[in-house]
Amino acid sequence: MITVRLPLALQVGTRSTIVVAEPVRTLGDLVEALERRMPGFRDQLEDSVFNFAVNDEVVLYHARDRALADGDVVELVPAISGG
Repeated sequence: MITVRLPLALQVGTRSTIVVAEPVRTLGDLVEALERRMPGFRDQLEDSVFNFAVNDEVVLYHARDRALADGDVVELVPAISGG
């Protein structure tokens, strides 16, 4: 079971947390599982800039390949940049 915390921009209704009980091995698998539950979810990730954090560790490179384990907490965090 993976707990997913969503930022306001990606929340469905008033739900900021979603629990995914189906087996997912990677963040990419998780995105696909969320897409099945919320059609259009994947497109929102592609159109906007979000980082993934797994158990409070931000994943910056090859994020979709990052392995997940039962009990992990994944957060989608809006990227902040400046210049």
